Amino acid sequence: MEERDLPIDFRHLETFCRVAHLRSFSKAAEDLFLTQPTVSGHILALEKSLSIRLFDRTGRGAHLTKAGEIFHRFALKILTSRKELINALSEFSRGIRGELSLGASTIPGEYLLPRLMGDFKKEHPHFTLSLKIADTSEVVQYVLEGIVEFGLTGAKLNHPSLHYERYIEDEIIIVSPPDHPLSRKKRVEVEDLLREPWIIREEGSGTQMAVEKILRKRGKSLKQFDVAMELGSTSSLKEGVKAGLGLAFISKRAAEEELNRRLLLRIDAEGVDPILRQIYIVSHRGRTPSPIGMAFLRFLRKSKEA
Repeated sequence: MEERDLPIDFRHLETFCRVAHLRSFSKAAEDLFLTQPTVSGHILALEKSLSIRLFDRTGRGAHLTKAGEIFHRFALKILTSRKELINALSEFSRGIRGELSLGASTIPGEYLLPRLMGDFKKEHPHFTLSLKIADTSEVVQYVLEGIVEFGLTGAKLNHPSLHYERYIEDEIIIVSPPDHPLSRKKRVEVEDLLREPWIIREEGSGTQMAVEKILRKRGKSLKQFDVAMELGSTSSLKEGVKAGLGLAFISKRAAEEELNRRLLLRIDAEGVDPILRQIYIVSHRGRTPSPIGMAFLRFLRKSKEA
């Protein structure tokens, strides 16, 4: 039998299984609240689409042919799977259970989302949340490939398939160890900064993109800075500054605890505009958010207003 598409109606499958179980067209019709001609029509339509006789009709009832027995075995599996699918989608759409994969760049991933995810989980204990933390360019790729449903990033990478929604604002500041000479100067110039060793984030991070954008307005670039080392995380950046390895541009949110405890000090340079950057929610334009994804988005928007 050559492979071909079989346009089979689920109602016909249900009718077939009832006739096979009851071994009677009339009893199946009564059981399904259909007329006997309708039941006969369903079976004839199946036999025609399959080009196979499914029942032997005798005065003592309807009995499956050999082909009918094979078809019956698979028809039961199809109807069972259909029922399970409908139940699963029903639970999914009502938000009874679900799994949400998120992506985030370092600042929102380490300093915003963990608390928010915890609060959301208290309201929705049946949901499962997972978080992938990477730099902005990687998070964007995760969204494009469907590895995560949406992400939070500190920069926009333009792509026709991506949608960005403004979430909250973040400030990037310059920090030094408490005993650094510049921390005692009343006036710090950009030229003072260029003479100091620096620790920077890796290329592709939202922090580095935001810093480069502001520096370009001043005709400067990170390439003009004395970069002592490049590190892959904000935590390692803070530890490097505390160890006296150099100055760093860092998220104020990320350094808040160290600033309060005076383990790090903020340095304001003359003529350098505040480095403000937007945290974005990035999603795929062509994909419909899942119910749990929509619930979490509503939660994020509400938390922004709080």
